[in-house]
Amino acid sequence: MDQPLLLHEIVSEIQKTPRKAISFRRYMELALYHPEWGYYHRMKPKIGKEGDFYTSPAVGEAFGWTLAKGISHMVQSFPEGSSWYLIEAGAGDGILATHMIQGLDRLGFRPRRLFIVETSSYYRAVQKQMLVDSPVSVYWVEEIRDLPNDLPCILVSNEFFDAFPVHRVISQENGIKEIFVTWDDQKKELVECLFSPSRTDLSDYFLEMDWNLPVGWSAEVPLDALNWLETLGQWLKNGYVITMDYGGTTEELSVPARKNGTLRCYHKHQLHQDFYSDPGTSDITCHVHFSALMKHGSKVGLNNLLYTTQARFLLRSGIWTLLVNPPPSDPFGQVARRNRAIRHLALEEGMGSAFQVLIQSKGIQHPVAGLMQEDCFGVGKQVSLSKNM
Repeated sequence: MDQPLLLHEIVSEIQKTPRKAISFRRYMELALYHPEWGYYHRMKPKIGKEGDFYTSPAVGEAFGWTLAKGISHMVQSFPEGSSWYLIEAGAGDGILATHMIQGLDRLGFRPRRLFIVETSSYYRAVQKQMLVDSPVSVYWVEEIRDLPNDLPCILVSNEFFDAFPVHRVISQENGIKEIFVTWDDQKKELVECLFSPSRTDLSDYFLEMDWNLPVGWSAEVPLDALNWLETLGQWLKNGYVITMDYGGTTEELSVPARKNGTLRCYHKHQLHQDFYSDPGTSDITCHVHFSALMKHGSKVGLNNLLYTTQARFLLRSGIWTLLVNPPPSDPFGQVARRNRAIRHLALEEGMGSAFQVLIQSKGIQHPVAGLMQEDCFGVGKQVSLSKNM
């Protein structure tokens, strides 16, 4: 029932515009974030077996516990004895926040408070249930500006930036054109059309990023995500920003395999590219442009400390210390399942290579020692996890 209502809302907005079309960015915003019928506001599971996709935290507690170990080293760069805040942006079902707090508590680095930046009423309800027994007080806000910054902060996001609405453009002989969405009354469906860019910074984006988009190629422009990051950088006084997501640098996103961009949909664990049928029922996402996050972060004082794969980050942070030999009497029990989850997270051919980690800091006199080195966080050597564990 919700889907026809959202489609009607989208078509109604299209018909009210002078050109009878809305930007793809606006379409994606409505499909994902309409307050009643958008994908992220629908009262249904999105993560895990009953949802549409898996995330690294959903694989097991090893991800959050290992991240907590990395965070504990960052906390040690704060003034001795100072309290600090942990913040998660877009905390999903609250599993990562739960596991981070568990890990930090075990390590003796409990934050003063946990803040969650969340706009979805559905996810807020799920998070509150998940964190009901948290040993740390939890607070929810909708905007970064609503957070206190009187203490050092560590802000974590996992698969957050990939969910921002994006503009889509295509390169033509006479320059960049923007992809819009209109209603075909004969076919009774949403279709794409092209217009001149709705804003000048769409063309400027490619000049700024030194990205020569060949004729016929299309790409996404994440202006909303960059605005959010710049707001974060302006708000943050002292602390770290940890961004974990799938994506790449300009060089990695401008290869022939990406000539049609990286936009895609997930529905019941099936990948598809039918962006316009049943709006609000599929997750719409695209690769994060990490070069842009680094460049725009620098504009607001964020120092780029580390950019690496999730696999390397987890290995450096000591995920291998969580491996335990399963008891002979229970070779397929909980211990074995955790070992398999660790392998999936940390092996380059698992989730480990598909996801990237960017760590930035601001106002930290001496950031984590050795952060840019192969053995940062005190891990003495690179560890190769056996596929047979």
